[in-house]
Amino acid sequence: MRGLKRGVLIALWIFTLLSSLSLFKTHDFVSSIFTVLLIFYVGYHYLLKDKKKVNQKSFIGKLKPLIRTKKEKNIIKTEIEINESQSDNSKNGVITKFREQKIDSDIKIKKQILKELKQKIKEANDELEFIEYGLYQRKYKFSDSTTYKLALENIRLKEKVLIKNDQAGIILNPMMLNNSASKGKTMQKQLIKAMIRGFNGEADALLTKISVANSERKVASLERIFEQINKLYKRNEIEISKKYLEYKKEELQLAAEYELMKQEEKEALREQRKKEREDKKLQEEIKKKRQQLEKDRTHYKQMIDSVEEMIKKASESEINALKAQLVEYQDKISELDEIEEDIDYREGHASAGYVYVISNIGSFGKDIYKIGVTRRLEPLERIAELSSASVPFRFDVHALVFSENAF
Repeated sequence: MRGLKRGVLIALWIFTLLSSLSLFKTHDFVSSIFTVLLIFYVGYHYLLKDKKKVNQKSFIGKLKPLIRTKKEKNIIKTEIEINESQSDNSKNGVITKFREQKIDSDIKIKKQILKELKQKIKEANDELEFIEYGLYQRKYKFSDSTTYKLALENIRLKEKVLIKNDQAGIILNPMMLNNSASKGKTMQKQLIKAMIRGFNGEADALLTKISVANSERKVASLERIFEQINKLYKRNEIEISKKYLEYKKEELQLAAEYELMKQEEKEALREQRKKEREDKKLQEEIKKKRQQLEKDRTHYKQMIDSVEEMIKKASESEINALKAQLVEYQDKISELDEIEEDIDYREGHASAGYVYVISNIGSFGKDIYKIGVTRRLEPLERIAELSSASVPFRFDVHALVFSENAF
């Protein structure tokens, strides 16, 4: 139908055009031009434009499959993006879950480490408390500081031998320097020397002011220094040997116990000197006491002799009074004999003495007591000496007990 319509329109257009051309013969020029333009306009509007529309519709018709394919492609692309997003979300969910599990695992491990560290701290605090009470467990049970000193010298000699035999610092992998193995080895040995020197410097710094109270902490510090230095020189393929570290740790332990032994020996020496001073004062006191006893005994013997002479010459009324005086003087002699026996006992038994309990509220406050011992024949004299030594107030005596094993 569309083709028939189009043919009819073309035929009418041609007929009209031919009719208009015949107007030129009548010399009606203006009317002829106007008619031709009108015919061309109508032909263009109804024929060419319609053809253009047909062509456009045909082109669009051809494009429709492509447009539909593009739309489908966009839909598919959108679906893919949605699926990928869901896949990513699912993947992210799996990753998140895995991370959560890893974090939970790390937390459990850290909690266990924290628990172990707390236990170690508790044990260290308990050990420190025992140390303060003099209950430190020695690793090396030497009897005197001289033996500890010799042991320290021996361990340092072992360290020197280890250095001499190239066993203190070791080469993990030989390196090349300027394509030369010998130059590389020389360089590594020089680095080992610097590494050992640095480690020894740190170890010597730890030895200063070492004691059994901080020895464990200093050993842990030495181990950290060991790890740090080895990490620093790792790229040079060298490290400090564990055997050298063990020697250094042993040196620290020995040094701590050596200091403890020296302190104990100082305490023992101080106690010994204190005891010697007490013994000296005791001997002086005994000597004075004996002199006083001898003087008193001589006096009472003279009085007894005098009374006995007076009894011989006295009347019967005076004899009873003189005999009473005689008995009194004889009792005095007996008391002096008992005192002398006590002095002999104290002189012959070095462990005998008095245990005293005293306090000084004005100087030290309430509930602070001092417990001490003395070998003095008169223990209150020793307490009086303490009162006049370095406190502004006198000590109060709470107990004074004689014991055969006071020392």
